[in-house]
Amino acid sequence: MIYCDYGRLGNRLHTHANALAWCIENNYNLINLSFNEYADLFENSPKHNSGNFQNTKDFIFNIFSSKLLRNFLRKMLLSDKCLVRLGWIVNQIIQTNNELLGEADLSRQINRKKINLIKHWDISSSNCIKIHQHKLRDHLRPNKKSVTTAEKIIKELRSKYECVVGIHARRGDYATYLNGIHYHSWESYLYWANQTKKVIVSSGKGNVGFVICSDEKLPSLVRNNEDVFFSSSNEVMVDIHLLSLCDYNLGPPSSFGTWISWFGKSPRLVLNNNTEITSLEDFKVCDTC
Repeated sequence: MIYCDYGRLGNRLHTHANALAWCIENNYNLINLSFNEYADLFENSPKHNSGNFQNTKDFIFNIFSSKLLRNFLRKMLLSDKCLVRLGWIVNQIIQTNNELLGEADLSRQINRKKINLIKHWDISSSNCIKIHQHKLRDHLRPNKKSVTTAEKIIKELRSKYECVVGIHARRGDYATYLNGIHYHSWESYLYWANQTKKVIVSSGKGNVGFVICSDEKLPSLVRNNEDVFFSSSNEVMVDIHLLSLCDYNLGPPSSFGTWISWFGKSPRLVLNNNTEITSLEDFKVCDTC
């Protein structure tokens, strides 16, 4: 069971996918209370439904995965006193290096005779993700509405361009996060787009288009560029799937961008203030999420 309401969709996907991969590999059920609010954005399956994953038949799982008990569980898990009293049935799993809960830590601390509780978001099960990547993509495929909208946009772009590059221009909260180190100007994004276009053209593809997904509206500086399309769907699932369908991706460090690359197997380049794009070899597909 996981309860850690940290971050937005990208962070919640990171937590859920890594926990889900570990549970698939080790034959465990999963109740992720922190993913329930996003669960309707994804395709459901008999095993993976409402952010929960039922690997084996279990009476306790069936009770605790009920929507009726969700608020009760949230309140209970916020109380340290309550968790101490429930120590006979609840085993709390903690990260050992203060930041990352790796799959070795998870395997070592698990107690098969108790309900195992994780109140941490940064879970890493990279080996399990590689093994079960196809199942994860099936379980975490966006809902049909988002897929249909994203595919319609990418189809229109591919009718005009030989190569489509996605740009995740995250601004908003990045203005203050880490003192704004990843808050890039629109001029910078255009500069990187032009650099990318040059290296793609030099590789033999002459017609390059860009699609930008951002938490801010584009200024006229960007809107007036005829080869730049702005996703105005205002739906985060449309944006994340649209970018995963692109041939290449650009964006600052984020779990959102990592998911785009991993899910869509799209080569991605992480942008920093001093980034210079000189080769398509600078773009790499993320092998974990």
